[in-house]
Amino acid sequence: MFYLGIDVGKFSHSLCLMDDKGNNSIFQIKNTKVGFEKLAKKLKEVNIDDLLIGMESTGHYFLNIYDFFLQEGLNQEQIALLNPLQVKSFRNTNLRGSKTDNVDSKQIATLLRFGEYKRCNVSIDNMMNLRELTRLRSDLVANLGDLKRKIIAVVDRIFPEFGAVFANRFGKTALELISKYSTPEEMSNVSVDDLMDIVKRASRRGVSKEKIEKLHTHSKNSIGITFGREAFKFELQILLDRLKVFQRQIDTLEGKIDEMVAGIDSHIFSIPGIGKSTGATILAEIGDIQNFPSAIKLIAFAGLDPKSKESGTYQGRTPISKRGSKYLRSAIWHSAMVASRVNPTFKKKYKERRDNGKTHRYAVTAAANKLTKVIYHILKYNCSFDPEKLT
Repeated sequence: MFYLGIDVGKFSHSLCLMDDKGNNSIFQIKNTKVGFEKLAKKLKEVNIDDLLIGMESTGHYFLNIYDFFLQEGLNQEQIALLNPLQVKSFRNTNLRGSKTDNVDSKQIATLLRFGEYKRCNVSIDNMMNLRELTRLRSDLVANLGDLKRKIIAVVDRIFPEFGAVFANRFGKTALELISKYSTPEEMSNVSVDDLMDIVKRASRRGVSKEKIEKLHTHSKNSIGITFGREAFKFELQILLDRLKVFQRQIDTLEGKIDEMVAGIDSHIFSIPGIGKSTGATILAEIGDIQNFPSAIKLIAFAGLDPKSKESGTYQGRTPISKRGSKYLRSAIWHSAMVASRVNPTFKKKYKERRDNGKTHRYAVTAAANKLTKVIYHILKYNCSFDPEKLT
């Protein structure tokens, strides 16, 4: 057997080719086509059927060389993606504590040779496409939240009373009004009837005239700041334009995800609290459920496993580890929050924990842990959700 350890980098990779006796050669390649061609020539020196490759699954730089190996005829079983924490732990067994790219590649090759390693999974089929889109959606939604907070901060400075009338400042009517009349002065200079015309065009449901009259009165008596107002108006318009772009992109993205989910036959959507977006994220992040021998392993992959802090008689708090996929953890956590409202069993468990003095976050996290076990069972045995079996 031959073992190829790779320390992946952005511009170049350090590689160590080792045989089963420990003899090794270390070389470097550029992260370019020329570099990959150099590696292809090196692979011809060994029988690729007797080759095991290992690299850390950090960032995204490993994907290109991973795809190269697949194109060269190696299968996924011959490419071991290693948890960086495991590699670091193995590296620390070196008493000298050396840390270079060459040393790292040799340590990875040695780890492969000893066989004491655990693989990370990577999807190369349609799940890869779904994972990329669901992750992009998650990032855009997070950015959208930041953008909304910036908009609220600007509005609160130039027209603080606006939020007292429109609790939801991002409804169609509220956005249309604040886009057209950014300052209290601008709004006070138009009639209530003019404002009502905008409301009718912006929303089918509309808003009561009493509410618009209240807004108009507030605009005449606003305590919004007057200095720097032109800059704030300009900033608000830029932020509102970005909001429209973000929302349009998210809507388009969700439409594409819905198309992909429609072609997936999975019972995960029968679980209460799991919708199309969260379900798509969960499926994409998990990939092949067979990669997880137990529900406990899936819980750990989601970072929902408890992290103990004990030393002697000291016992600290027990937060979750938050290792693994943050996207999977977020999707399960938010699904658990919904399940705690709509499913009787989850709702009861949530209430019991709250009644015992636990925080909302603690109660939902406990529900998320339970929900992960349900997800594991349904995916593992390809069965629908049965509320009678939920205890």
